[in-house]
Amino acid sequence: MKRKQLAPHIHADQPAAERYMYVLVALLPIVIGAVFYYGIRVLLLTAVSCSVFFFCDYLSSKKMYPELPFHADYSSLVSGMILVMLVPVSSAFWAVALAAAFSSLLVKQAFGGVGRNIFNPALAARAFLQIAFPAQMVAVEQPMEHFWGLRSLLTGKALASSALVSADVGMLDVISGRICGMVGTTSLVLIAIGAVILFERKLFSVYAPVSFFLVIVLGYIPFNWTSVGLMEFFLWCIRGGVLFIAVFPLHDCTTMPMDKWAQCLFGGGAGLLTLILYRFGNASYAMIYPVLMMNALTPVFDYYIRPRAFSKASWFREVDK
Repeated sequence: MKRKQLAPHIHADQPAAERYMYVLVALLPIVIGAVFYYGIRVLLLTAVSCSVFFFCDYLSSKKMYPELPFHADYSSLVSGMILVMLVPVSSAFWAVALAAAFSSLLVKQAFGGVGRNIFNPALAARAFLQIAFPAQMVAVEQPMEHFWGLRSLLTGKALASSALVSADVGMLDVISGRICGMVGTTSLVLIAIGAVILFERKLFSVYAPVSFFLVIVLGYIPFNWTSVGLMEFFLWCIRGGVLFIAVFPLHDCTTMPMDKWAQCLFGGGAGLLTLILYRFGNASYAMIYPVLMMNALTPVFDYYIRPRAFSKASWFREVDK
């Protein structure tokens, strides 16, 4: 008999805590790489984000749902870690803490807690930071420069010599992640290791991420005909966090449709919205908001696109006349 657990993991062979624990393991190589490139400040940001997420989840759960036992399922730690990977290393501690509290209380717990939230908590927190503190969400720090000093550890501000990425970026830099960008979205190798870990534990469904990335690859030339190039495309994907978002936030089983065909539409729609926003809108919104928009459509996908019930012509229950 399967152990009782919260949705949407009720049909899984392992409890939710075990699933989220493996997601933390998949995120661990990316966090280690971020610490290597940007210093110990990454660990401090992660500690602040995860702590605020956890305590807000715990306190609000005890206050709003006293009749239900609190389940330490590591979802708070996953959301806090993903949030830090999506921000620049110079982000203020208080801003990250405020975003984590906003996401935990209003995006997650207000809808009933883990398994019931409509939007991905980490992406919602990142969207909050982009609207409230846009100046802090600009990555201007070169990796492996000045971020092991006490000054940068406390203030997060880079020195004048650590400006934007230089023009002589090579393919090895792109693959390894030694380019200017968000904390944990720039290393192709480390993100691939995380995807392999999730895939090996059968926690990674390829339908949404592949359709998301396929639409972006096929639509890059029509939408960016003025600057078409292999290096430009890789830099855009890495700096914008396309690969990281496809592997982790996009693939959140709570905010993603259940059916595989619905997941294809979900990922393809997010990819199309990404291209539209990047080409015709605000490029800084192009990676975060498309996934949140598709999160809002997940209940619609789950209602109209479902597997057929056994011995029934359709999913919907037949009404007796």
